[in-house]
Amino acid sequence: MIEGMTDLSQLGVSRFRDVRVHDRFGTLLTLLVAAFMLNGFIEQRWARVVLAGIQIALLVVVYYSTRIDGVTRNRLLFPFILLLGVSIGSMLFYEGAGSNTISGAASIVSVLIYAAILYLVVRRVMSERGVDLETILGALCIYFLLGLMFSTVFHALDVFSSTPIFGDPIARPDYSYFSFVTLTTLGYGDISPVSDLARRVAVIEAMCGQVFLATVIARMVSLYGAKDLAEQIEHVEQIEHAQQAEQTSPEES
Repeated sequence: MIEGMTDLSQLGVSRFRDVRVHDRFGTLLTLLVAAFMLNGFIEQRWARVVLAGIQIALLVVVYYSTRIDGVTRNRLLFPFILLLGVSIGSMLFYEGAGSNTISGAASIVSVLIYAAILYLVVRRVMSERGVDLETILGALCIYFLLGLMFSTVFHALDVFSSTPIFGDPIARPDYSYFSFVTLTTLGYGDISPVSDLARRVAVIEAMCGQVFLATVIARMVSLYGAKDLAEQIEHVEQIEHAQQAEQTSPEES
């Protein structure tokens, strides 16, 4: 009796461990958009607390939604937990301009978090053999992850630089604004980097935006075309089989 109950308990635990939230890129995209919007209020404590919670949710969702194998998941578990702890602590204890070191450390941790999520999402999207709504949402997630990651890179550079990388100090929300303007190559010019390192990072981000269009979007278009061609071939084969069946039926009768 006890052994049977133990077996059932182990079976339940095993099934629980096997549960995955496959391809929940819609949820992931919603969290990324929320993170982007909260960056506009990041100087306020409540926004930092909510943003820390969103980063937790991002790691949880991507951990279970990208179909990574068990070995990789186990390897990523400890680094994810460590990043979460540092991120939450830095977000909660940062109190403003006087805590530049903590603020910069929080940005570095955020870069690592977004980079890890970006790697997993890119690997999942690029491994697809067809295009559906989830694949499109995954591609949008990649774009938002690039913008958010580079915004934290610019903030970290500004914090640890001896002089402001934009010439004058800017507000925290401006980093995410500048990052997405650079990623989309809009180039408004209202905020421009003046340091050599920041300029080169901005060029790298702009190139990432172009590479995204040339690789991810191009691959999705090709997969969609291949899928459409396969459906047309299948339809033609069905018509041919039906015609052959009609021609065979009178001969047999």
